[in-house]
Amino acid sequence: MTSKSEAFDISVPCNSLAPPSYDAISTSTVSTDSTWSKLCRWVFPRASLQSKQECLSCIRAIVSSPDYSPSFVAQTVSACVATLPAAEFSKLLQQLNIEDHTALYWAIVNNRREALWAFMDFIPDPSPDCYSDLRLACMMVGDNTLFTQLELNEIVSSKYDSLRQFLGCPPDEVQIQESSGRFVASFCFRMFQKRLRTAQAIAIEYLARGRIWTFWVYSCSDGKWFAACRLEEPSMPVEGSNQLRIEAHRKSPDCATPEPLIITTEFSLTSASTKSSCIPRPLIYYRLGDWPMDNDTVYVDCEGTLHMSLTMTVK
Repeated sequence: MTSKSEAFDISVPCNSLAPPSYDAISTSTVSTDSTWSKLCRWVFPRASLQSKQECLSCIRAIVSSPDYSPSFVAQTVSACVATLPAAEFSKLLQQLNIEDHTALYWAIVNNRREALWAFMDFIPDPSPDCYSDLRLACMMVGDNTLFTQLELNEIVSSKYDSLRQFLGCPPDEVQIQESSGRFVASFCFRMFQKRLRTAQAIAIEYLARGRIWTFWVYSCSDGKWFAACRLEEPSMPVEGSNQLRIEAHRKSPDCATPEPLIITTEFSLTSASTKSSCIPRPLIYYRLGDWPMDNDTVYVDCEGTLHMSLTMTVK
């Protein structure tokens, strides 16, 4: 079983947050003299790719050229793979070789989604540098949906995925709603009590307000149950107030719906800054009491699912 100190020992390398400036205006038509045409002319039969550098130049054009056209992505990728072994092409995509970032990073930041998914077809298992760069890119654009689609939250939940899958339990879900100065993260944890009692912890990562957050439900060594929230690197510090709301459910149709469990606290958070601490500080703590051990608790529905929401108001 994973100890509590191991479960919390999670860190993400911090890369530069400042992307280069691309001020050129995109055009709907690619001219024959455009940068794109000059870099990618080898796509057509009359020319061929002879080196990794030429391949990298065309990859760079895909993710940064103002003359970008989605129709060129498949042709360019096919030509690269026809010249380079798939493993070499995958390695090239994952290197920090474009302004100190990967091609995948710039495909996300510059909103080249066709290119991103074409590249990801060749990366079944991202390298640590590539993984961190993908997380950073999603944080830069504030896209929790893409963060989830790329399974970048697996840095936390992989510790518990084997148990969840063995139980036949679907993945946990988090929906993010943002507005001025606040966000609401709505969580859905299926088979909540069964998984929690077995593993003593459930965790999920998500992205909101340009930061990566981790939410935990876990048991301490004294048997007390807590929920906690913290920032992950390289998120910026934040302070404000928050409210945790755990929905209650009727046990029978003729019963009144019980009141939800609501916990409100103030907070001031920084991301984990060192690897020496087993449990990075600070955390937002919520004492849950002993209801996770109650077979008749009103806080899970008839299918054993826990529904809760966390509202963060930033100062």
